[in-house]
Amino acid sequence: MVHIVHCKNINSSYELCGMSYWGKFALALFFVGGGISLNTNAGEQLIELKSDHLASVTLHPTDIPTATPFISLGEGELTLRFDDLNAEYSSYKVRVIHCTFDWWASDLHPSEYLNGFYEASIANIEDSFGTKVNYTHYSIDLPNADLAWTISGNYCIEVFDPSYPDEILIRKRFIVYENLCTLDAEIIKPLEIAKQRTHQEVKFSVTEENYALLDPYHNLHTVVMQNGRYDNQLSGMQPRFIKGRELDYTNVGYVFAGGNAYRSADLKSLHFTSIGIASIIQGNDTYHHHMTQNSKRTYKYHKARQDLNGRFVVFNDRFDAYTESDYTVAHFSLAMLHEMVGKDVFVFGDISGGGYPESHKMYWDASKSSYRVDLLLKQGYYDYLYIVKNSSDSFTSPGNTADIEGDHFATNNLYSVFVYYADFDGYDRVIGFKQLNSGQQ
Repeated sequence: MVHIVHCKNINSSYELCGMSYWGKFALALFFVGGGISLNTNAGEQLIELKSDHLASVTLHPTDIPTATPFISLGEGELTLRFDDLNAEYSSYKVRVIHCTFDWWASDLHPSEYLNGFYEASIANIEDSFGTKVNYTHYSIDLPNADLAWTISGNYCIEVFDPSYPDEILIRKRFIVYENLCTLDAEIIKPLEIAKQRTHQEVKFSVTEENYALLDPYHNLHTVVMQNGRYDNQLSGMQPRFIKGRELDYTNVGYVFAGGNAYRSADLKSLHFTSIGIASIIQGNDTYHHHMTQNSKRTYKYHKARQDLNGRFVVFNDRFDAYTESDYTVAHFSLAMLHEMVGKDVFVFGDISGGGYPESHKMYWDASKSSYRVDLLLKQGYYDYLYIVKNSSDSFTSPGNTADIEGDHFATNNLYSVFVYYADFDGYDRVIGFKQLNSGQQ
């Protein structure tokens, strides 16, 4: 079944991802593992998570798998998809939870933000066909006739087995917005000279239109995200000044490391190599894609190119994408002169659920002078980066791109700007939304 939850105060910018293994191989899964008992109550901080027997979890606007899960109120729908590697039929349900601007479960009753039922069954269920790794594919489109949200805001969708309703198997975030103000945004070079070649700043202005903004210093909140990432999002900056109906957010601190273009791996074929693939081997139980060995890009000349902004798309070169795409063990290798002592290297992107699970942390192979990790991935096209964290960093702290990928002002990044207002009806209303690409201005 599927549950939709409107969140109140989820003050974590991190999508929690879980460890998972298939046989001896790390699964590329999206949320913290298996049968996590988390009741959703008002005042609870909500993060993304996933049980370790569920894989290839995606949430995106219907028919646009490369888009971020942000949707206009009353327009369009979202599609949730995932595979159950147990390959057994389960009567999963979903629920939706409404949240505050900083991702805590709100104290709204479901009747205050939902029409229809508070839960919905996932009715689209298909078994895999002709694959070495068997699985059952589940999908649901929302809103639908059974369950629809009625207000804007931050939301979490939770998947659970009705036999164990308190054990959340999947939790994904999405945002429903309205356009009640005028939002103008631009990417500029930061004021700080040392960051002008490596960082990007988002400047924007919010202009009051037909929705009164009372006491904006207290009631208005702004959030800026880079490539749909929650781990390094920035928020809480006050406007530089207010002039009449306009709030100006120029040089207030929305500065991001530019990073580099995402690396790509084309796993659509089980027989022919393509971008990012050195060789393919057919094993008894599964296929193996040996990735082209990567190297540091920190000091290499930056080459701007289009990418998927960290997304991945499931597809293959012959059959139905969702039920006839097989799983393959992808062997990642990053050549380095020496081990980065005191630091951890992760394969990062939607491939890791936007977080830093142990399953995606690379190990140092001294005999081959490289970092390595093996991930079980479904056939498709994957974007990823190598991101470094200090070993002593907290689980939710963002990593850096500077150590391996390099940071460049010229990098193409997709920025999302959200404007929240503490509405009189007792919830954080998303009154403004804007997306802009740093490479298309």
